[in-house]
Amino acid sequence: MNVEYRVLGPLEVLRDGVPVPVPAGRGRVLLTTLLLRPNRFVSVDELVERLWDGEPPTLDRAHKTLQMVVRRLRMALGDANCVRTATGGYLAEVDPERLDLTRFRRLAAEGEFAAALAHWRGEVASNVVSEHLHREDVPPLVEERLVVHGRRVEADLARGRGEELVGELRELTAAHPLREGFWAQLVQALHQAGRQGEALAAYEQIRDHLDEELGVEPGQPLRDLHTRLLDRTGTPRQLPAPPEHFAGRAAELAKLTEVTTGGAAVVITAIDGTAGIGKTALAVRWAHAVADRFPDGQLHADLRGFDPAAEPADPAEVLAGFLGAFGVSGGAVPADLPERAGLYRSVLAERRVLVLLDNARDVEQVRPLLPAGRGCLVVITSRNRFTGLVVREGAVPVTLGVLGPQDAVALLTARLGAGRVAAEPAAVTDLVAFCGGLPIALAVAASRAAEDPGLTLRELVDELHSADGPMGQVEAVFATSCSRLDDDTARLFRLLGLPAGPDISLDAATALDGRGRADVRRSLQTLANMHLVVERVRGRYTTHDLLREYACSLREQDSEQDRDAAVRRLLEYCLHSVDNADRLLRHSRSEVELKPLSEGVRPARFEDSAVAAAWCETEHDNLLAVVRLAGAHGLHDHAWQLATVMFGYLYLRQRPAERIELYRVARAAARAAGNRFAEGITLHSLANALSSLGSFAEAAVEYAAALRVREEIGHVHGIAVTLDQWAINHAMSGDLAAAKAMHERAIAKRREQGVPAGLALALNNYAMTLVSLEEFDAALAANDEAYTVITRAGLTELVASTLDTRGLLHLERGRLAEAVATFRQVLALPADQLSDAIKTVTLENLADAHLRLGRAGDAVAALREALALREARGNVKVAEQLRARIAELSWDDR
Repeated sequence: MNVEYRVLGPLEVLRDGVPVPVPAGRGRVLLTTLLLRPNRFVSVDELVERLWDGEPPTLDRAHKTLQMVVRRLRMALGDANCVRTATGGYLAEVDPERLDLTRFRRLAAEGEFAAALAHWRGEVASNVVSEHLHREDVPPLVEERLVVHGRRVEADLARGRGEELVGELRELTAAHPLREGFWAQLVQALHQAGRQGEALAAYEQIRDHLDEELGVEPGQPLRDLHTRLLDRTGTPRQLPAPPEHFAGRAAELAKLTEVTTGGAAVVITAIDGTAGIGKTALAVRWAHAVADRFPDGQLHADLRGFDPAAEPADPAEVLAGFLGAFGVSGGAVPADLPERAGLYRSVLAERRVLVLLDNARDVEQVRPLLPAGRGCLVVITSRNRFTGLVVREGAVPVTLGVLGPQDAVALLTARLGAGRVAAEPAAVTDLVAFCGGLPIALAVAASRAAEDPGLTLRELVDELHSADGPMGQVEAVFATSCSRLDDDTARLFRLLGLPAGPDISLDAATALDGRGRADVRRSLQTLANMHLVVERVRGRYTTHDLLREYACSLREQDSEQDRDAAVRRLLEYCLHSVDNADRLLRHSRSEVELKPLSEGVRPARFEDSAVAAAWCETEHDNLLAVVRLAGAHGLHDHAWQLATVMFGYLYLRQRPAERIELYRVARAAARAAGNRFAEGITLHSLANALSSLGSFAEAAVEYAAALRVREEIGHVHGIAVTLDQWAINHAMSGDLAAAKAMHERAIAKRREQGVPAGLALALNNYAMTLVSLEEFDAALAANDEAYTVITRAGLTELVASTLDTRGLLHLERGRLAEAVATFRQVLALPADQLSDAIKTVTLENLADAHLRLGRAGDAVAALREALALREARGNVKVAEQLRARIAELSWDDR
């Protein structure tokens, strides 16, 4: 008989895995009290105190009742009874390995923090009613758990897993807002992930919270961490977690190490383009080993060169992500690929950075991503040999073959243990031969053996041979593992072949699957345990290219109706999640009647715009892939709606070239759906993207088409927005007269619509055009009205831009003192009302006002502050111009 006792969650007693009923009321209080003090004497008086929550009846009656409670509890437990009588009290006599509390403490003491925490199933004794117990006994246990949780996170941070930890630590800091240790770890995790701005913001958040709640500053460790961050902002740490099991490749590792001082590009290729050879594992393992030699950061990108369901990564998009990791804002990233690559080389010119480019398709995809600085090192993995890079860039080729017998056995030993491998040498030899020395096949086969400890390796080999056939040996390995999956998990594996994004979150997988979140989590964990998926980041899963191809080959096992329903659920999850984000990211937008949610689909929700933008950033590539997936399945409404509600995020991200591609897809979807409202939205969005790239004539064509559609269907808000944006397009192209006339039409429509934010924006845009036309009185009147609308409606987020326009108006009119006062009014606004972008422009405008007043010293001070902001955002060209201007003014002022 196997008896197990559990208190780290609902109180449970299991006999051979079957729950034993425990009497409710005082019986549960008694057993819990004893189990929380395993194998320790507890006096009758203390038990009485617990059972009656500090208010017992007469002593005699309490003792008699206690005896009755003990008797009933023993009878209920039967042969699972652990309650023993001692002089003056009782104790729970339990084997420490049969109680989750003692196992938790043992594992924590041994440093197995994750395994220890796995024993917690919820709140301690959550099904036991006792105020005294939950007030006195539970809090110390909760503190134990938090300490162990912190140590587990600390260990993960030491392994460089900051990116994986951010979401978890945000939850921990929200649940324990005054616990500085978790805040320090969140700051570290964000820093490791290359998200320095968010790291500094997190520090400011805990500092403000401590000040408001306790009137104190953060402790010295957190302050020291903050100081280190200020000294070294913009240091990305993007390497994936190192492979859990790695063996062999000594010669290749040695060759890689030889070139770490030369700044050469290192190309790791596979023989004849073989997949699954272990290129990524080798590259990541080595990169972690030498990461400390590159103190300015490590960059990583999966270029998806051979993904069976996704397009290869666009180098321009990869560059935008790399630049963002060094603090370059989206607005400062050039649209043209050569200019973007040039900025990237400039940013890395004086830095020592390791760049890992995984799964590259060809030289053309890689070449724009190569830094020029000799202190940098690039590692590229690909199925192709990059002879061009070897010849032109001096790359060092490292060609991987299959694992030799010794290395293959070492890999199996790392996964299965030396004893199990040594026990069946002949079977091990046959297993290595069957897998052809291919690491991915060996890993999956080893996981199949690890999943069933009773399976001999000879039985596994026989099973593989029986599955071998036309599919080939590698697929036979996959098939044998998949055959062990339960029906639901096997179906999920097949469905994971449908999305073409780089990874999938637990929540998105839950929508795709259609079952409950807990069930999907268990299935994903099963797939991860069997190496059919990889959980590279906590709660996010990816699949090796070969396994994705295999999953795609199995899709006919599901009906077309089931596959379409799965895709629809995933689209609904993405659509409604992005819509929730968009509502926080935009002040004014067209309302879209979204496709309804299927039963059980739960979209993401966000507490503020920062969290919403961060979620969109994480899901960015997946969302673009899902738009294409919608088109492939003929779900045109989903495609255009998803593209539409992504506008707020994409606008903030300032990636016009990407928006052009997306909205051309969306426009085609809207037309395919025969939806005129959708066509108007997508035409307008496409025009905006074209205008952002400076393609004013092409943008005007799309604006005209959007306006025509919107007027035909009577979409008042849409008409106003298109008129306003088309007016700005005219102004940017230099046609100020046309811009003025269109602004006036836009304002009239905004008044008709009656939305304050839209009217204020239209008026302020009109004022800017009037300033360019030198119609200053009319400009001031428009700006004044905009400010009045804003203040009456409480639109604090629009105050800064409106006041900056007023300051510019005063400056152009020669009212210099008023201009200075207005610009200073902008700079004095609270941080949540003043973005860095507006602050930078206002400082530069203030400098102009000071110069016109003959105050060169004040102008230099404002320009230096603007320079610091430009540098922090990575705007290299403008920063260089500011430095030259500052130098010139400083010399003239001598």
